[in-house]
Amino acid sequence: MPDWQDEQVIHWIEDAKNGDADSFGLIYEQYADIVFRFIYSQVSHYQDAEDLTEEVFLRIWRSLGSYQQKGVPFIAYIFRIARNAVIDHYRQATRTRNQIPFEEEFVGHSKFEPEQQAALNNTQKEIRARLKELREDYRNVLILRFFSGLSTGETAQALGKSPGAVRVLQHRALAALKKLISGQPRT
Repeated sequence: MPDWQDEQVIHWIEDAKNGDADSFGLIYEQYADIVFRFIYSQVSHYQDAEDLTEEVFLRIWRSLGSYQQKGVPFIAYIFRIARNAVIDHYRQATRTRNQIPFEEEFVGHSKFEPEQQAALNNTQKEIRARLKELREDYRNVLILRFFSGLSTGETAQALGKSPGAVRVLQHRALAALKKLISGQPRT
């Protein structure tokens, strides 16, 4: 994220802390899509991801009054709340049974033929399953980079690491994912 955006976000945060809903709306617009993609990569249902994204921003709004700049990027604060929301989601004992499975969500909404869509759904399902088998730091770097679409620098900010460390972590994570997908034993 460019420096001017960091300064702008800091301004929005201060205004939102003082009750300016429009500034919070700007924060939401800046980060909602990234948060949604992060959450959707961790849960299997589109509706759950939408609901959890809203929950994340509700938690941010409620906690914003106590938020203090401590040299940690705001995006790291947001992703910590998003991770906690996903964890809380999985801790819940019951879930509705009338949800549409991930594999069926996009049937009828796709540019692909049914056979192509089925293959794509199977590939996505395989990648999601394999991501869950990775170490948490590997999984997080891949989700932030490829599902949420963050740059290396933004991912570094979110994870509290240097860009070089993120590149190394990403390389190792991709290698580990490739091994899992190809069926090679983990080392």
